[in-house]
Amino acid sequence: MSETQVGPVDYLVIEFPDGTVSPGGFAALVDRVDAGIVYIVDIEFFRRDDAGLTSVPAHDFGVVDGLDFAEFDGAASGLLDADDVATVTRVLSPGSVGVVIVYEDLTMIPALDAFEAAGARLVAAGPVSPDDLDAALGDD
Repeated sequence: MSETQVGPVDYLVIEFPDGTVSPGGFAALVDRVDAGIVYIVDIEFFRRDDAGLTSVPAHDFGVVDGLDFAEFDGAASGLLDADDVATVTRVLSPGSVGVVIVYEDLTMIPALDAFEAAGARLVAAGPVSPDDLDAALGDD
């Protein structure tokens, strides 16, 4: 991995509406980390009830279908601030469990290194919302 470049960093908020986490997406996430495709910057779990949001240590979910959620304890960096938590509170339904995953896309590092080697520099980057992308591309 490049020491001078950082790949695009983005986040996902995943909701488990019934309040029960399932391992499938997490197993696929671990596969992508192991393959060097993404780097997990932060992963934090929450329970949402009528009173608000409560942080939940990953190990509290135990082992589900062979996946030990305690493996994710070390990935929680406490990166989220009060505004982030307020946003998560708004988007999660009461009774649900949610996870916020902040990740770096490592697949762009070789291209960024090549740009830098050619004298170019990255001056801006950011996500495109799915709604904006859909509006721009239409139904095609």
